[in-house]
Amino acid sequence: MALDCIIQMDDFEVLQKLGEDGAQGVVSLVEFPNGLRSAMKQFKKTKSTARIQQEADFQQKAADAGIAPPVMHVDLANRRIFMEPMQSRVVDVLKKGHENFKQDLLHIMQTLDNLNILHNDGNALNLMLDFNDHLQIIDFGLAKKITPTVRKKWKGEPNVKVTLFMMKKGLRKYGIHV
Repeated sequence: MALDCIIQMDDFEVLQKLGEDGAQGVVSLVEFPNGLRSAMKQFKKTKSTARIQQEADFQQKAADAGIAPPVMHVDLANRRIFMEPMQSRVVDVLKKGHENFKQDLLHIMQTLDNLNILHNDGNALNLMLDFNDHLQIIDFGLAKKITPTVRKKWKGEPNVKVTLFMMKKGLRKYGIHV
């Protein structure tokens, strides 16, 4: 849904910061006057608008495949991406159990491989649960298109071989073994 068709894009209230400040910016939960809430990724002024658009495009392609939150609006003038908010970080809830976590994580990596998107970021905080408890992946800031050379190097499965490997290492830091 395009937010700019419904509301004034500069008219929102920041409700809370979501997570720590990242290298490229900060993510906050925002609310618009009509009650609609969104996660807003505010990039630093040094982030190129071309890279912001590419990140949004990769995320929307993954969202269309059901493995990432949908992008609601891209505001290049103010260097922001608005997206559907998630329920929680996996590292905060996984110790309580997530029935199909291993299979869902592998499915995300295989789907990214099929979409020709190398996520390329093993930060465990990039795994989230949506409000239906479905595993999602966020933060496509380091993502790039999978080329034939990359696919050949990683025997056809760059995300399974690279991103999943890094993700498992990142999850162990939180006491989660996959």
